[in-house]
Amino acid sequence: MEKKTTFRDLSEEEKKNYWHKRWQNRDFTFHLPEAHPDMVKHKDKFLKPKCRVFLPFCGKAVDLKYLADDGHDVVGCEVSNSAVLQFFEEQSIKFERSQHATAPYEIFKAIDEKITIYKGDFFALDSSIIGKFDAVWDRGAFVATDPSRRQEYIDVIYGFLNTGGKYLLQTFQYEGNVSATPFSTSPLEFGDIFGQKFNFSILQTYEDTELSFVKKYSLPVASVTVTLLQPRI
Repeated sequence: MEKKTTFRDLSEEEKKNYWHKRWQNRDFTFHLPEAHPDMVKHKDKFLKPKCRVFLPFCGKAVDLKYLADDGHDVVGCEVSNSAVLQFFEEQSIKFERSQHATAPYEIFKAIDEKITIYKGDFFALDSSIIGKFDAVWDRGAFVATDPSRRQEYIDVIYGFLNTGGKYLLQTFQYEGNVSATPFSTSPLEFGDIFGQKFNFSILQTYEDTELSFVKKYSLPVASVTVTLLQPRI
């Protein structure tokens, strides 16, 4: 029997094309129509007043607007042009677009809001391109990253954070066959994954049967973990 191709079998270019096609087809059931409740619930634990916040793999997340309205300087990174344009259109935000002077990123900057989105490859970013941040909110980026690239992902996030910066992360754990993202992560793995770069504490764990991927793959349930991480000095 021929082995079924899964997301993890794709090349990095094919993975990018997968996300481009999903956005072009408006297949984004993972997005919420309001700011994510986990972020809202725990915002005081990872945000300080009027800080600089980064959202990796931001898509068209309403969280960008919510955080800007809360007084923060918000920056996202997204590989899909369609996703970025949908965000500004749906939020009725006027923007300017430009090309970064030295790096392969198109920059979408809101005219009347403190929101900037860098369109391009997250893994090629560093602080010389995008600057440093006081906080990171990661709702769907780490879980969308192939486990073989997790350490590379963590290194990029670590390089963005100021001393004393905080990183709020949502992960999922489930039993069952999922052919694409999000990838399952047990909290028991956190020490191995994050321990060299971050101190961490689990803020919340709960079960959810209504997540879009749980329904899509007919899973019984997924366990959701919200974790606060801080860079080791």
